[in-house]
Amino acid sequence: MKCIISFSFDDGRIDSYTEALPILKRYNLPATFNITTGYVEDHKRYGSPTGVPPMTMGMVKEIYEDGNYEIAGHGFRHRNDIEDITKGLSKLKKQLGTKQLTRFGDGFASPGTGLDAKTWRFLNGGGNGSIRYARLSLRYLNHGALKSLARKICRIIHLPSLYAFAYKDTLMNTIKDGILYSIPVLSSIRISELKAVIKYAEIHDSACILMFHSIAPKDKVHDNWDYEKGKFEELCKFLSSEQKEGKLIVRTTMELFEHLEKE
Repeated sequence: MKCIISFSFDDGRIDSYTEALPILKRYNLPATFNITTGYVEDHKRYGSPTGVPPMTMGMVKEIYEDGNYEIAGHGFRHRNDIEDITKGLSKLKKQLGTKQLTRFGDGFASPGTGLDAKTWRFLNGGGNGSIRYARLSLRYLNHGALKSLARKICRIIHLPSLYAFAYKDTLMNTIKDGILYSIPVLSSIRISELKAVIKYAEIHDSACILMFHSIAPKDKVHDNWDYEKGKFEELCKFLSSEQKEGKLIVRTTMELFEHLEKE
């Protein structure tokens, strides 16, 4: 399997449309946008997972109809219970006028990655449900305490090789029970660190999901979930170059899932 990279944008924040999407289009890179349906429908009534305004449903429809991007569920009120997840997906599909979000079925990104195993077994139906995958956050396969410490140290010294070590367990070569893992890209992360983990994924023919929230101009980065627009464009330029050289492929999360299922 060739290395696969996927962009995953949570919530349905307006900057995913105004800032991230034009850059993705410039470099012809696909991505997945995980929509908190109530936040997009009426954030004043149903609440907001962030202080950033949401996309309009018209923007979500435009992304969905483009064909190069995936729309996935992220709850109705940004929760992980069965009712909220199913309500969010049902309303999202109704708004988009479709029975399923992709030709393979529906994808779901867990809000706060707090999805419990019992809830997921019910939703996934043992692999026979319409929700094909659940995207969580990072994982540790071994030496979790050491890798957690490495993550914290990287926030101070920004050593690329240490960053790759800290997140290597989050990369995937196989899939179990429809669960995918992702690297949360925080505002403090440097491009050299992301390049290091991507290079590691290339060497090991692994899949890597990069989880973003907001993409913001440098002067508007206000919390740890905002990633600077200039750095994001540099990352896209790098991935586009690596893809042209045949070192990796960039795909939506559902496409990445389908590749892993066949392995």
